[in-house]
Amino acid sequence: MGGKINSVLMISQTFYPVLGGAEKQAFELSKALVKKGVKVSVITRRPPGLPARETLEGVKITRFCVFGSGALDSLVFLLKVFFYMLAHRADYDAAHVHLASSPGVAAVLAGRLTGKKVVIKLGRGRGLDELTLSRRTFLGRLKLKFFCLSGPEVLVLSREAYEWLKSSPEFRGLKPRLFRNGVDTGRYTPPLYHEKIAAKAAVGLENETVFLAVGRLVPEKRLREFVELWAELLAEAPAARKVRLVIVGKGPEENNLKDAVAKLGVGASVTLAGPKDDLLPYYRAADVFVLPSLTEGMSNSMLEAMATGVAIMASRVDGAKDAVADGESGVLFDPLNPAEIKQCLRRFLADRGLALRMGEKARAAAVERYSMARVADEVMKIYEGQD
Repeated sequence: MGGKINSVLMISQTFYPVLGGAEKQAFELSKALVKKGVKVSVITRRPPGLPARETLEGVKITRFCVFGSGALDSLVFLLKVFFYMLAHRADYDAAHVHLASSPGVAAVLAGRLTGKKVVIKLGRGRGLDELTLSRRTFLGRLKLKFFCLSGPEVLVLSREAYEWLKSSPEFRGLKPRLFRNGVDTGRYTPPLYHEKIAAKAAVGLENETVFLAVGRLVPEKRLREFVELWAELLAEAPAARKVRLVIVGKGPEENNLKDAVAKLGVGASVTLAGPKDDLLPYYRAADVFVLPSLTEGMSNSMLEAMATGVAIMASRVDGAKDAVADGESGVLFDPLNPAEIKQCLRRFLADRGLALRMGEKARAAAVERYSMARVADEVMKIYEGQD
């Protein structure tokens, strides 16, 4: 293992154009590696309507048909990954598994047999990560036991998760390595002042102070609770100028959010925009990006907002603690402390220039630490076995 890497095999249960945080990062990282002259191929499941093979922006994608559901589906995909890696061992120098799910078992075992470097990227925040969730089932516990015995290198997205894995006897044997998600800082760029006003109009907003939340609408994001606090704040001290909360996304909490907006009477200041294929117009229209999650690995949307020059208002958890300089590029809060959250909102409402100043710092941090080109350089060093 180790040495110069010319070709990489990406392994993901689902992949672009299926959209999700892990899928987006996998595709963006693959494209960045291709730009550096690395041959990148992907193996993944084949959703209905997609071809078995295609090449997108230089990334060669092979999609496997699977059969059944649940454990059978996982077993079939695991076996296909394993035998593909053995049969195509000459076509890649390192393998990168996105999420510590069942294909990771196949990849680690195939890596041992072929002598190829294999890394596994852990997704989501602590408590909802794949390792924690695996404890709930017998097969999941078997997978954990295998990982701990085989000792794969695990890429984790926050210092909090890294320290947890390092200190937990349950995960002794794993080799955690602190990593980061990346963002295309060339695509996500801050608008000028007149462009910001035009950007707001383009998504149907006036020249308001826009708070933006983006993501899957699930309970752990705590967006319903945030809407309740938003209503309380406006009732306590009606804003002297217009403000708007825009929530982009879909998920099981969508109806609860709609009900909350209606019952609280905040429809004039809260917009549920639904899912959007292109988020850039919303980042360009936003002044403050809101992330009130209980747990979060390293939010793609937060990084995209930072790169677009948007101030961050986020929970003091996981990757947000690493990415956001509290009081400089944004503000951090305890997601279970309503008073603290409302105080953060008041700071932005009292000083509109605060979001602009913090947004400039957020952009600088994104360029310096989270540009996808820099992340691609770092992952190449990991593939090559450098410290």
